[in-house]
Amino acid sequence: MRYLFFFLLLILFSCSQTPQKNYIEYIDPLIGTGPATTLAAKQHPGDHVSNGQTIPAVTAPFGMTQWTPQVYNTEEKCLAPYYQGRTVAQGFRGTHWLSGSCTQDYGSFTVCPSRFTNNFRFLPFQRYTMFLFKTENATPAYMSFLFPELNVMTEITGTKRCGFFRFSWLEEKQPAVIIDVNSDTNEGYIKIDLEKNEIYGYNPVNRIYQGQGEPAGISGYFVARFDKEFVKYGTIGNFNREENATEVHNIQNVGAYVTFAVPDNAPVKMKVGTSFTSIENARKNLDAEIPHWDFETTKQELENTWNEKLGSIDVETEDEGELTKFYTSMYHSLFHPRLYSDVNGDYPAFAQDYKIENASDFDYYGDFSNWDIFRAQMPLLSLIAPKEYNDMVKSLVIQAEQGNWLPIFPMWNNYTSAMIGDHSTSILTDAAMKGFDFDLEKAYKYMRKNAFETPENVDEYIDGKGRRALPSYLEFGYIPLEDEVEDAFHKQEQVSRTLEYAYNDWCVAQMAKKLDKTDDFLELSARALNYTNVFDESKGWMNGRFGDGTFVEDFDPTKEHSFITEGTSKQYSWFVPHDVEGLMALMGGEEQFSSKLNDLIDKKEYWHGNEPSHQIPFYFNYTGQWDKTQKTVKNILRTEYGLEPGGLSGNDDAGQMSAWYIFGAMGFYPTCPGSNEYQLSSPIFEKITLNLDKEYYPGGKFVISGKEAGLQTIFSKVKLNGKENSTSFSHSDIQKGGKLEFLK
Repeated sequence: MRYLFFFLLLILFSCSQTPQKNYIEYIDPLIGTGPATTLAAKQHPGDHVSNGQTIPAVTAPFGMTQWTPQVYNTEEKCLAPYYQGRTVAQGFRGTHWLSGSCTQDYGSFTVCPSRFTNNFRFLPFQRYTMFLFKTENATPAYMSFLFPELNVMTEITGTKRCGFFRFSWLEEKQPAVIIDVNSDTNEGYIKIDLEKNEIYGYNPVNRIYQGQGEPAGISGYFVARFDKEFVKYGTIGNFNREENATEVHNIQNVGAYVTFAVPDNAPVKMKVGTSFTSIENARKNLDAEIPHWDFETTKQELENTWNEKLGSIDVETEDEGELTKFYTSMYHSLFHPRLYSDVNGDYPAFAQDYKIENASDFDYYGDFSNWDIFRAQMPLLSLIAPKEYNDMVKSLVIQAEQGNWLPIFPMWNNYTSAMIGDHSTSILTDAAMKGFDFDLEKAYKYMRKNAFETPENVDEYIDGKGRRALPSYLEFGYIPLEDEVEDAFHKQEQVSRTLEYAYNDWCVAQMAKKLDKTDDFLELSARALNYTNVFDESKGWMNGRFGDGTFVEDFDPTKEHSFITEGTSKQYSWFVPHDVEGLMALMGGEEQFSSKLNDLIDKKEYWHGNEPSHQIPFYFNYTGQWDKTQKTVKNILRTEYGLEPGGLSGNDDAGQMSAWYIFGAMGFYPTCPGSNEYQLSSPIFEKITLNLDKEYYPGGKFVISGKEAGLQTIFSKVKLNGKENSTSFSHSDIQKGGKLEFLK
């Protein structure tokens, strides 16, 4: 009877009026939370990149903090808070995990409902408790969990910066709530405020990559407010608890607990405000976003927010499996970059020690996984979330201005050069070419600085400012193998760096051209051809090259080498998105290019589980083999994306893997961000409508249609607004609105 009561409660709490089209019902938050079971994962077993690394999170799009069950209480690198398959949990985390990544969580804290009994289990490792996750009604706006042993149900909803919990105990025996500060470095602070019925605190953030272990100059702040008075209370630290204590800091296992009297099984509600600037601003965020105690209203508002955002792409199909893949991919693509500013505009100044700035006319964002997201996830956001995207671009420029260098891979509001390349330049160029509103001159100043200068202060360089190995690149036109790139997290990888810098130079050249900086345009355009300097004609692939001009002799293009990033030369040699025709000539012409491309695909050496390969399937268009592009893309959609927890073929990397699916399913892809050009495959749905924001897209709607479209359908021609079209089209065509029609 107890469990029947709880599940009747679940049904009751879950019933609410929904919009006419309820897109969130197609989201499965568990996809990507388990070891990958796709083709790419089988080809690369045991590698961490074969895990999706996503979390089932309640959050608003780009939310400051996500809310997810916790099965590990560490903020250790590459360990997500949750993995499907674990049947026990320690509570629910307010997390800043980079979804689908192998970085670290930071500034997090954990909430756990419990019972204050004689064997009160107050430490995370003591609290492992079997939990039931009602997955069939789990959405980004609401999740519910039952701890049968404790007879307590937890329901979660939230807002951009806040969480809202509803705890229901079946029995009145000393219900309690525990809050942990999740510091791996024995830092943090927590306080119980009896007058305000609050628990508040902070978790200081420490850096990894550049500045390993050093303070990041920010903390994760929280204020948890309850609707019931505290009966008993105490603090936790050094594996002990102290009754009637209200404050503790900077020791191991910092935490606090409170108990309640709940007659008639009344639920206890807890609202949590979060911030990266202060406890007071966490409280202001809470007061502004959840000023009431109406859980159902907050839940409905968050559902509406998600349905509005997801409805920016309306898909018509009878295949519910593909609808689930599509809208789950949109969910994953809308996690990052992360909102960092408070409701009053305050945000932590970039790469500075707890200094606060204020943005009055835009929201400030952080956590840009640029090496991943420049390819498809950011271009997707330019379509489906243009207001937020524009603010993200402004945020990158602000970061450059405050730190005096354009960041490479900005995380936890600091410089890192965690990956390779200089892809803030790609994101800024793509936004500028699309006509988004930000200070182009200021952006160009820092883009150019990254392209031409290295910090004079070696400490600044070590700290992550500037392109890695730029002096060698400028001297040789490539990065020779003698330069082992010691001051980087990814060391060596000289050939991959050379290829990416050539593309980055092309991007900066496009901005120079737009701003009439002719000399820079000419010089950077010449540098954009530096990819040719690491092409080994005798081997037919990109190869490691020494300073004397000779290439590596002991070379196998199908094997991993230290001069290639996360892959093989046969996979990375195709990364010349800005000059595919030039690459074709380098490889010996169209016939040889086509032969190599077909060989890569036919021998199953293409690796979808990692980003460097993502543009390759669309290269068949350059050799007149649009049918092969369609077959290849649709095969990837079919074999590399599934409906199970293992349904992502590699790290989702802040939504890049998922964004690839969305573009692939719609039938076009931005192979070269900054060019304003999309290469066509073909849609898997009969009708797709992009419902675009008219402030940024005057045409309002862009419709993609294809009779009998599906995962097996190959089309022979395409029409744009009634006129026969080639196998590419322009972003301006989307801006004007219209119809892209695929025909057999």
